[in-house]
Amino acid sequence: MWIRNATITATLVVLTAVGAQAQWVNYQTPGLPRTSDGKPNLAAPAPRAHDGKPDLSGVWQAEGAPIPELLKLLPSGENGLGEDIPAKYFINILADYERGQEPLRPDVKAAAASAACRAACR
Repeated sequence: MWIRNATITATLVVLTAVGAQAQWVNYQTPGLPRTSDGKPNLAAPAPRAHDGKPDLSGVWQAEGAPIPELLKLLPSGENGLGEDIPAKYFINILADYERGQEPLRPDVKAAAASAACRAACR
């Protein structure tokens, strides 16, 4: 019986050690420009795609908006979107523009206005 418990304990210790190694604490992203001390160079130019334009692919996340700013965007004052405070752009991608001043094509602006009218008229 004790041999079985010792075997299970040893197996768990080995598997835990393997899992801890898989965390990649010291993994350095290949191709990332670095300064002389090995830290990422945040002032480096953006990498270029095949067509010569900046390659901005990757994971991007805006900071959460301050609560008073979110209350302006959410009529009911609740977001119900989870545990993190969402960015204002999650609620309205054109949040930095005044209503009616959004940089939209005329046909899109007309469609948005009619959709807003239909929603308000319900």
